[in-house]
Amino acid sequence: MEGKNDKDFIATLRDHGLQVTYQRLAIYQALYFTKDHPSAETIYQQVKKRFPMISLGTVYKTLEKFYEVELIQKVSPVTEVARYDAKMGSHHHLVCLDCQSIQDADGMVGEQRIAIPENHGFQVVRQQVVLQGYCPACKPGNS
Repeated sequence: MEGKNDKDFIATLRDHGLQVTYQRLAIYQALYFTKDHPSAETIYQQVKKRFPMISLGTVYKTLEKFYEVELIQKVSPVTEVARYDAKMGSHHHLVCLDCQSIQDADGMVGEQRIAIPENHGFQVVRQQVVLQGYCPACKPGNS
């Protein structure tokens, strides 16, 4: 969805048989227009400003639906809270073990695929590389 506008997103929703609502647009925009990789709760707090009646459950269900139809991806942090990313192009993530921040690992080759032997019969549909370590602010020795 990189570089697409609301009209493209509306068409994509319809292509996937999803109803277009203002809340779905707001949820997607909250995710798309951030470089952070927010949790559902963070997205909820942002969307709630525009739509006070929206529930956290609606945000969760919407994000899951977007994930199912491959409009967004989940980034697996070291915590159990799912984080989301609207950037669907192949890219890696850097996850800080201390503050839990997630950054795109710009400049890394993201097109390489991990080879799975054919005799396993396993079909890969998504691939994600998560590099864990410490961001500059949390790196040991920074005090």
